[in-house]
Amino acid sequence: MVNNKCGLKSEQVLLKSISKGCIKSFEYFFQRTYPRLLNYACLFIENRETAEDIVQDAFINMWNKRHEVMPDKSAEALMFKSVRNRCLNYLRNHKTYISHINSAKIENLQFLSHYDFLGEEEEALEELLLKELDNALESLPEKCRQVFVLSKIDGVKQQDIANQLGISIKAVEKHIAIGKKKVREHLIEKFPALGILINLFLDY
Repeated sequence: MVNNKCGLKSEQVLLKSISKGCIKSFEYFFQRTYPRLLNYACLFIENRETAEDIVQDAFINMWNKRHEVMPDKSAEALMFKSVRNRCLNYLRNHKTYISHINSAKIENLQFLSHYDFLGEEEEALEELLLKELDNALESLPEKCRQVFVLSKIDGVKQQDIANQLGISIKAVEKHIAIGKKKVREHLIEKFPALGILINLFLDY
């Protein structure tokens, strides 16, 4: 739950506030989601600066089109989908320069794009993945979940995690390994066709 000067109480209220032009809401949303979106872009774009440009462009687009935002949709899922499509467009436009390794990345992006039109699901695949990721994280022991989120979601370095939580590097490594195994098993069970993508995310 969120509670700041804009009176935010939920993601829907956050989106509604952004749609009305609340810059503080937008800044909060940016700070909360930027690390995860950048990690997501880096799964497909090897050049970090390019990935940063793509994510920043997605945020600029969101702000410019804030009046079109629908509060009943997941803000994070919308941004993940926006970043995904921008990554796919970038790789398509630069196909002459990408290596054979990136072919697998394009295939994963294309699968994500096609999935939107495959079935009867009303939610974007990213929204389903985020929900299942939350479910997987909830099943982890408390300390393991805390370490895993700091490492894989927030992008905090292992030494910084150890210092912050007052535990050893070996303990951090152990919690991450356990978390990766359990989260991987949960997500692959739910989305078997996304095995490569899930592994890329967890190993990043």
